[in-house]
Order: sequence, then structure tokens, then C-alpha cells
Amino acid sequence: MNNNKVLVSFDSNTMRLMVGTKIQDRGYEILYASDGLEALRIIYEERPLALVAYYDLPTISGFSLSRIIKNSQSIKDTSVIVCTTETSSVLDFWAHNSHSDVVFMLDEHNGDELALKTDEECKKVLEIYSKKDFTFPNEKDVLKSIVEAYEQELFRLCIIQDAFYTSGETLDLNKIIESMIVQIASVYNYDALGIIVNDEKIKEFYSHTPDISEKDIDDFIQICHSDFISNIKRKEYNWQNAITSIKGKRQKLSTEKIRSYECFPRDKTKVFPFTIHVATHKQEAFYTRTINRIDFFAEVYSILIEKALQFNQTISKEKKIRNAFERFVPEKIIDNILQGDNGLSASIGEKRMVAILIADIRSFTTISEINQPEDIVEFLNYYFTIMGAIIKKHGGTIDKFMGDAIMALFGAPESYEDNGNRAAKAAMEMMNALSSIDISKLKMPKNYNFGIGIGVHYGQPIVGSIGSQEKKEYTVIGDDVNITSRLEGLTKLYGSPIIISGSVKKDIENFSATHVNLDNYFLRHLDNVKVKGKSKPVAIYELSSEINKFSENFLENYKKALNQYSIGNFSNALEYFTKANNEYPKDKASKLLKERCKEFLLNKPQDWDGAVTLNTK
Repeated sequence: MNNNKVLVSFDSNTMRLMVGTKIQDRGYEILYASDGLEALRIIYEERPLALVAYYDLPTISGFSLSRIIKNSQSIKDTSVIVCTTETSSVLDFWAHNSHSDVVFMLDEHNGDELALKTDEECKKVLEIYSKKDFTFPNEKDVLKSIVEAYEQELFRLCIIQDAFYTSGETLDLNKIIESMIVQIASVYNYDALGIIVNDEKIKEFYSHTPDISEKDIDDFIQICHSDFISNIKRKEYNWQNAITSIKGKRQKLSTEKIRSYECFPRDKTKVFPFTIHVATHKQEAFYTRTINRIDFFAEVYSILIEKALQFNQTISKEKKIRNAFERFVPEKIIDNILQGDNGLSASIGEKRMVAILIADIRSFTTISEINQPEDIVEFLNYYFTIMGAIIKKHGGTIDKFMGDAIMALFGAPESYEDNGNRAAKAAMEMMNALSSIDISKLKMPKNYNFGIGIGVHYGQPIVGSIGSQEKKEYTVIGDDVNITSRLEGLTKLYGSPIIISGSVKKDIENFSATHVNLDNYFLRHLDNVKVKGKSKPVAIYELSSEINKFSENFLENYKKALNQYSIGNFSNALEYFTKANNEYPKDKASKLLKERCKEFLLNKPQDWDGAVTLNTK
């Protein structure tokens, strides 16, 4: 094409001549127009390489003129340079959305720079023309080009609007694809449609008309696979594991055959998260306008699909993290990690009211010695699963597993008004669950009855993420943990499977006083002790779900004995402990304190404060 024409359109005669002269000096033939409508007529008649137009032209502004040209198929290759002489946010908006090739800030000193920029744009257009057959447009009706541009703009607006509403309603990939299929059907009457999404596991969606044959749809799917591989690169394409959805009833035989097929998007320089495949029975059925529209549609929806994939990947990762850690890490801590709250605030310790429960299997060392390691591990996993579920049910979290022992927290990281009461209820249910534990796969020591001991204490330990930069553990530390461990150890000495501290008893009673208590339980004040390493007495209580475990007479004698024992009247205490033990010889606590009274009558302890110091763990 031997064309060196440039159209210059300014409403000011002075500006037209000044700009035109500068461009003419670079060897171009200059055409002039004083308004936008005249400029549009000249573009159709003369087909210039470039239009240099002022943004505020009469009739049709420079920005609107640019949009009309770029949306008109026959003249869209014309380079458009829109000139402004001022700046504002409004001008910036229209400049950005004008589809022009260049927006140039013109002043009285940079006319040569504008001429150089025009020369560069003209050379680009000549290069485009050299690669395709060029013919002047037949359409002389300028109004037709305006209508064409309007239709194109309206189409794009509708697609963007639908995409916007879809994105506002859902990030569900399947629903977005369903919306896409509906929208594509409004753009083109296809006979077969395929959408393949490049997710972690490839997802395929197919839709077709009723009159397509089984063979044609199978062939169509194979072509779709081939084009997907050509357009989207990944390590493997395992179609056997792809998630496939096909809508439409297939006929075994059909006289109609697929004759036209296109794969979108057509732009291979961009990376898209999916491919669209469209086929029809009609021959040569894809016109330029249809192809451009489906391409634009694909470009808009690629943003939605990308967001949906990212959202699904985030949800999938979160699910994997929860599945991996929920048995070991409190749920609230997992929430904080996923929300990014793993900084300083998560590491600083704080004092908090927490009920601590420690449960230990009786004589498990002996059991381990006579069983295979793999059998022991299998049993512990089974046992921990049952006990862990009970703890979680009552609002507790597993802090750690210590061999065959469990340490659980009630009040950290999630706290309730009755942490001690919850821990007590969990302890009773754990004890009751022993009857359902299957120990048949393990060898047991002779005359051994499978059992556990549980200690529960309610205190104010330090709570926080403790450890090094490489590894941290959300846990509790302090005297309260040691006290709980000692209470669990005392269950053997006093023969009570569950021993709780006075602070737990107080929480149970406070909760029972303000709520309808549907849980029946038995409490007995066993003793006041100073556990190993501690000088402050701790009141310890037996807790059981067996309400009628002892007679009223036994409990009355034990209570009187403990009162006399506490004030140092060991003679009277011995009398009442003996009565209690005679009535219930299996009671280890009354027997223990009876023997202790005998010892104290012979060797009265100095500075007696009602609490014995115990040196056993």
C-alpha cells in the first residue's frame, strides 16, 4: 500500500497548520478536518495511516472518535493520537478509556516531538498493512460505523456487567462456568461447547445440542484436549482423573456433522487459566465479529476464573492444614495462623484461668514390656482418639501426649465461664468410657484391670507459644501444671480414679448454683496435702459419677474423722477413720488416713497445719 497520508483534526486553524507543518516536514501528505464528523468521513474516503486529533473537537470529541475507529472493523488499524493541552482527573479517565494508541500532551514547544511520535505510529501501521491484503472499505456511510462502534461498546458493557454481578454473587467455580455457558450461548448458537480449566486437577465442562452424535462429541472432546495441551503447558495431563461434566443427551447416530470449530482465547501471547472450544454443524460459521466477541468474553471471564481458582486453592490449603494439625494444635491457634496472626502477640505469654487435666494409664510400662511396639502404638492411637473426642466435646483441647498420658486444657485458647466444671465432666466421661475400650489385642499382666488415673486442677498458669524460632508449642507452664501432675499421681495412693483440687470443686458448685445441673456426680473431701515441692496446702477431692458409691453413715464418719485429723486430734480421728474403714474395707483413703493417725499418735508432727507433706510424685 503506497499511502503516506496523515489526518490532522483541530478546531483551531492555527493549531491545525502548526501540527500539520511539523508532520509534513517528515515526508507525509497532510489532510485536514475541523471537527470529528468530518474527520470520520475523511478516514473512510482516504484511509490515512494516522489521525492526530484534539481531544475537544466539535460534533464528535477526539476521545469518542478514537473509540469509534477502534471499534470499527474496517478502520481499526488506523493509528490514533489524541492531543490534550491540559491535565485533569476527568481527562485522564477518558484518555485511559479511549482505546487511542497515544495520548500526547501538546504545548507550543514540542511540535517536533509530536511529529516524531506520529512518524513512529505510521511505520507501525505500514508494517500491519504489509502482512495482510489491504482494500479500501466499501462502506461510505459514516453512520454505520458509529452504530457498529455503539454495538461493540454495548456488547462489552453487558459482558462486563454480567461478569461483575457473577463475581459479586459467588466464587464457586462451577457456578461461574454455568454463567459462562449461558453467556456464550447468547453470543453464538453453538452445537458443542467445551470449557477446560487448568486447575490442580483438570476440570472439563461440555454442553451440546440434542442432535449431536456420540461419535461427534467424543471426537470433539479429543480435539479440545489437543488444543488445551497446545495452549496451556503443565507437567502432566491426566485426563483419566479430570473432573468432567457433560450436559446434553447424545444420540447414537446423527446425520449432522461438526463442520466448524474454533478454540479461544486466540491471543497466544497471554496466559489464561482455561480454554473455550466452540463447534457447530454450519460450515465457515465463525465471522470476525463473532470471534472478537468470544475472545473479549474469554478475557473478561479469565479474571473471575483466576480468582475462583485462587480461592479454591486457599480453601484446599486451609483444609489440609486443619486436617494435619487439628489433632495436635488448638483450633483457635490454627485460625490465628491461617489469618496471619502468628507474630509477637501470639508469642507473648499471659496468665489465664485454666483447668488442667492429666490422665495416665495404670501400669502401662508393664503392659508395654509384654507387647510388640507396633501393637502398643496402634492401641494408643485408638485410645487417644476416644479420649480426645470426649475432651473436645466438653470444650477442651489436647495440649500434648506424654507417652501414655494425656494433658488437656480447658480455658486456653478458648475460655468458658465454667472451665473447671467442663474439665470435671470430661474426666467423668473419660472414666465411664473405659468399659468400651477394646483391649483384646493386647496382652495384659496377670490379675490386671485396665484403668486410668485423672488429676484435675484449676489455676492461673502462664499460657503462650513457647519454644525456639524453628519450633514453637502453644502450652501452659507453671506450678499449676505440676500440681495437676501430683494430683494424678495421688489417685494411686488414695485409690480414687479421679482427684480434683478445691478450685475445681468450687467451680463445679458455682456453676451448679446458677444453672440447672443435669449431671449427677459424687464429691468427697479426701485430704489436705502439700504436694512434692510445694509448701501451700491443697484440698483434694474424689470425683465420681457413682452417686451411691458410699453409704451416708460411711461419709459421715469419714467427714468427722477428717475434721478431727485437720485440727490435730488424731485419737478421735483414728476412731472415726476406723469406723469408716470397717464399713467399707476396700476404701483405700480411709485405710491410708487410719494408718497415718496411728503413726502421728506415736510421732506427732511439728507445726501441724492440717496438711501432710507428700514426697511422692
